[in-house]
Amino acid sequence: MSPLMSYLTGFGLASGAGAKACIPVLALGAFHYTPYFELSDRWVWIASPPVMVVLAVLVIAEVVVDADPDLGRFSDTVSYLPKIAAGFIAFAAATGNVDSSLLELSASGIFGAGTAGAVHWLRNLIRRPFRDFAEDAHEGMGKLASLGEAGVSTAAAGSAIVAPPLALVMISGALVASACIGAVVQRRRVACVHPGCGQPIRPGALVCRHCGRDQRAVPAEEGTPLEPAGQPPHLAS
Repeated sequence: MSPLMSYLTGFGLASGAGAKACIPVLALGAFHYTPYFELSDRWVWIASPPVMVVLAVLVIAEVVVDADPDLGRFSDTVSYLPKIAAGFIAFAAATGNVDSSLLELSASGIFGAGTAGAVHWLRNLIRRPFRDFAEDAHEGMGKLASLGEAGVSTAAAGSAIVAPPLALVMISGALVASACIGAVVQRRRVACVHPGCGQPIRPGALVCRHCGRDQRAVPAEEGTPLEPAGQPPHLAS
């Protein structure tokens, strides 16, 4: 594989790691047993059966956690580290000779880790509004979204190894399509009714997930005393 194609493969794999961290690394191990790709001696440990079993378990765990709205919101932030690490490993393994110089090691860190981190950041911008609007209202939407991301990551990893330019086209298309969906979802959100919050929430929500206050209660105007609860208006004096 030429250096240019190796770098395109690395970018495709690192982009896939930004969606689901372990899938591209697992794909590298699987493709090592095919005629399409061969890991260098430095990275052949990825293809060892114990490592691949661990990666497969981590893939399942990542999909399950991300499918849950509450756990997914937490993982949106903490997943930066594993995805950056996976992006570095995938890019370095794809280029093959990263251990030959410090410059190539630095390039793998910047391009691989940076690409995975950037894709995960863009993914969060799109996925978080979707969680607030759709996944809280429909439990199945979180599962579909998580499985969809896993599918995109798998397709990107496979095509990055077999046809690297195709992987970049697929990832760009997936990001554009997701951004369009995110924009539609964002426009349908409404602001919290309480002054001082005003954060966007799902239409029809009973409680604001940001401030925790009831959305059915209309806040009193600033400076207007509240009437005692349980008394008719003409007795509240």
